[in-house]
Amino acid sequence: MPKIKNVPFEFTNESKDGKHILTLSGTIRQRYWDDDKSIDAELVSDSLDGVTDDIVIYLNSTGGDVFQGIEIYNYLKNHSSHITVEVTGTAASAATFIVAGADEAIMNTGTSFMIHEASSFAWGNKADLKKTLNALETIDESIISIYTEKTGQSNEQLTDWMEEEKWFTAEEAVNYGFANKVKEKSKNITDQIDIVAMINQSVAQAMEQFSAKATSKKNSVEKPNELKNEKPKQKSLLNKLRKGEQ
Repeated sequence: MPKIKNVPFEFTNESKDGKHILTLSGTIRQRYWDDDKSIDAELVSDSLDGVTDDIVIYLNSTGGDVFQGIEIYNYLKNHSSHITVEVTGTAASAATFIVAGADEAIMNTGTSFMIHEASSFAWGNKADLKKTLNALETIDESIISIYTEKTGQSNEQLTDWMEEEKWFTAEEAVNYGFANKVKEKSKNITDQIDIVAMINQSVAQAMEQFSAKATSKKNSVEKPNELKNEKPKQKSLLNKLRKGEQ
């Protein structure tokens, strides 16, 4: 299996706008010390125990320990709150179990999703190697059961994908049932309202100008008629005498 570059660790736990928000970024493996930079089931459960608000988890992880991943999956699946997992970068390997444990899974544009068979290191005699092989086969069956429940895909299809170490685009993850939707770019309502207001103001100004021009034109047409109705001015007596008029 090609080596996947690890994602830097990031963890936040906060309540905002009536929702409980968790950011999980980095490798999934058991934490032995409080300052260990990894994600494990205890970190997640300590953050979400007793939470009754809707939960949003922002996830970016290339995976790690399958057992920790499955434990997180079952914890999320059995939590009483509505849980949304939003993939912000990559959800690969054990991180896909976190996605599967959510009530709603959202892929951001450009994100990726990857599934593969369980892997391990082994040493010893052939009996030891057989034990490791048996364990890996059992783990693969467990993984397939998680994906089947989430996606509705057949065991055969999932097995083929896992053997292939299959990568999915955000759209493919949705199409095959691993996620519910691809997040669309949010529209700025304020900007839309401002544009409508500008249009209405421009229309009002144009109508006002049109009305003013129409009134001016009407007045200019009526003036000649007004002149026709005017009585000719009387010539003064002095002017008549100058011109010899009687």
